[in-house]
Amino acid sequence: MNSFLLEIGLEEVPASMIQPSIEQLRELVTKTLQQQNLSGQIEIFGTPRRFGLLVRNLPASQANRIEEIKGPPIEMAKDEKGQWKQAALGFAKKNGIDSEKLEVRDFSGKEYLYAIKHLEGRQTKEILEASILEWIHALRFPKNMRWGSYRQRFVRPIRWLTCLWNSEVISVGLEMVRSGNRSFGHRFLSKDFFTIDQADQYENNLRDRWVIASPSKRRARIEEQIQELERKYKWRIEIDPLLLMEVTNLLEWPTALVGSFEEAFLELPNEVLVTSMAVHQRYFPVYEKDGTNLLPYFIAVRNGNEHGLDTVRQGNERVIRARLSDARFFYQEDQKVALVDFEKKAANAIFFPDRGSQQDRTERIQLITERFSKVLMLDQKEQCEAKRVAKLCKFDLQTKMVYEFPELQGIMGERYATILGESEGVCRGIREHYLPRNADDQLPQDPITWPVALADRIDSLSGAFSLGKIPKGAADPFALRRAAQGILQLILRLKLPLSLNYLIDQSLGILKDQQSLELDWSAIQKQLLEFLQQRQRYLLQEQYGFQTDLILALEKGSLVPASQLELGEQLMGEFKNEAFKKALEALQRPLNIWAKNSDVNLNAVNSENFRDDAEKELWDAAQQLTNDAQGVSNFVNTAIFLESKIERFFENVMVMDEDFSVRSNRLHICKHIHDWSLHYLDLRELHIQK
Repeated sequence: MNSFLLEIGLEEVPASMIQPSIEQLRELVTKTLQQQNLSGQIEIFGTPRRFGLLVRNLPASQANRIEEIKGPPIEMAKDEKGQWKQAALGFAKKNGIDSEKLEVRDFSGKEYLYAIKHLEGRQTKEILEASILEWIHALRFPKNMRWGSYRQRFVRPIRWLTCLWNSEVISVGLEMVRSGNRSFGHRFLSKDFFTIDQADQYENNLRDRWVIASPSKRRARIEEQIQELERKYKWRIEIDPLLLMEVTNLLEWPTALVGSFEEAFLELPNEVLVTSMAVHQRYFPVYEKDGTNLLPYFIAVRNGNEHGLDTVRQGNERVIRARLSDARFFYQEDQKVALVDFEKKAANAIFFPDRGSQQDRTERIQLITERFSKVLMLDQKEQCEAKRVAKLCKFDLQTKMVYEFPELQGIMGERYATILGESEGVCRGIREHYLPRNADDQLPQDPITWPVALADRIDSLSGAFSLGKIPKGAADPFALRRAAQGILQLILRLKLPLSLNYLIDQSLGILKDQQSLELDWSAIQKQLLEFLQQRQRYLLQEQYGFQTDLILALEKGSLVPASQLELGEQLMGEFKNEAFKKALEALQRPLNIWAKNSDVNLNAVNSENFRDDAEKELWDAAQQLTNDAQGVSNFVNTAIFLESKIERFFENVMVMDEDFSVRSNRLHICKHIHDWSLHYLDLRELHIQK
């Protein structure tokens, strides 16, 4: 069997782009092999200086195959003398075979003309050679660049290209480089190029030159080294998966080392220390064995071997000391400032241009919170605390600490509010109103935080949409999709009885009044509603497994999102229930009739105009239908209860009776059932599988 190697040599690639890029490359090559009926085991490699791919166990060529192509019926292919007609000759020419080699075969009891083609498999090397440049050009990155005078665009300048079929070079060329069998090792430990003699020796050749090409093997090496230090010193070292992935893709030959800083810095909040180490310096923090307290140590991972490790350690220690010294200064200075002075600073900080200052925004959040708190039935004390959280939730944005460490917004607000003597609930709310930050994140614990979290996000969306800053494509510079998702996560997971229209109307109304803006508010409301509904559709489909027809049916009802979720989950559990499926089919009949006659001006219902017991029975049942708070949980049982009465109604009467007074009564019944069911969902959108 054979091996194929492709390596794209690059200038330093950002760590975040390496894994997605080599996964793309794997997908492109896999697709080509599948399309060409070739098999092989694919390994991907990636470091800051290279994207690589090795395919093992490739056949030398495709298997030979026979292709049978069905042509015209025999009566169209031969004349009465048995000679080929033009249809047959054209069919043979189109498929590149002699007409004498055409065959007649039976297909479903009828004879057809067939062209039988014996196709010789193409050489695998030839297929790969034709595909390499297509793969390279098909790779997509968040940002591309051009270099020199070349037209080629790529994530970083391409410096070499290695393409091997076993030991043989596959010759392809880009503008700036032609392929060969040369590669480069570690930038500092193995500076010169080297020759790869065999494709399947690629990984070993690089390892001999201080490069671990496989990200998974680099990651495992880092974990092993950290765990060894953990055992040696009896520490606990938190290995954050995202930090580990980033560090893995920042280097080619990992070597872990221990650094330290002065114990005096431990007086800083843990979040400040961890952010300084993990986020800013890519260090792994060190804890006591039980994991409770931070220790004045860190684990750094260098890109190189153990040579000169003490010098590297000292350099890292100087950097972290400087950063922690700055953090301590900011922390001390912030505590000298009174709350009122932070509020004055907020008055001079712009939120969105032409939409007021951060102080204006905080005032809007307070007003929105006040309204949401009442709808969420918070008691008087909770409403006061929620308003206090809203007033203080953004004050830490004006602190020196958050200016330097934006990741600590909310966290420092909680810390400073505690120092200033605010209640525990208010302090926690300042931190937790940013939750959830993603689909898997925890929710705010305290109900006083819920209205603030919603108010913060809906105000951001309202301000942006009023300026026409609507996300398009992948671009979302103001994180508006995340804000919308946060709103929906809060409403759905906490089962909050709030409609999207209500959220939007309150927020836009307050923004309009505060800023005295003359805009097309109706258009803005529609755009914002559609934006939130798009996110809701996505969540219901991806997170809760709803089908598209169910989502659209629920959307056309009048339920708030939390009730839509509750009803949708109930319905999904009943769709295999035959009695319920029959009920849904029955309900659609009065719905369809009323939809076609909704413009008719009906008379008042007159019981004397009922002609059959079936319509009296259904009318009595329809009058008992209510859209109360328990209607969602009772919807299935009510639908099943109505099914037999609806069936009897349609068996015994004709709705569109010639007598208008009779017809009006029957249309009233259909309308009543229509209006009741449409409160929950539009059943006509459902595709009921029989």
